[in-house]
Amino acid sequence: MKKIFYISVFALLFAKAGFSFCPNPVDVNSYFYSQDGYPELLKISAPIPNPVIDYAEVWYNIPEGKIAEICVYNFAGVKLKSIPVSGGLGRVDLEAYDLQSGVYFVCLIYEGKNVDSKKLVKK
Repeated sequence: MKKIFYISVFALLFAKAGFSFCPNPVDVNSYFYSQDGYPELLKISAPIPNPVIDYAEVWYNIPEGKIAEICVYNFAGVKLKSIPVSGGLGRVDLEAYDLQSGVYFVCLIYEGKNVDSKKLVKK
């Protein structure tokens, strides 16, 4: 009984300090996406659908006139795919039929740096 009390007090203090155990979907949407539902500058959307079977679409938004790449990494950090993208708002269709079942990361690489990443689950 004492253990449950301490866990409850800890969770309450954690929540009062501004931490949350699960994100508020409204906050996540307003932070990563603009009013029209597209990603903000230097962001990518989560792969749709996720988990993926054959293909997934990823929306991106990078500055006009710039070039970036969307890469797929495995869990060990090995780059498996790379798709160059040009500036502006756009969409990439990722082919996932050749990936084995598992967890992957879709990353936006801009000026040599990973500026955003999302998890991709392959069935």
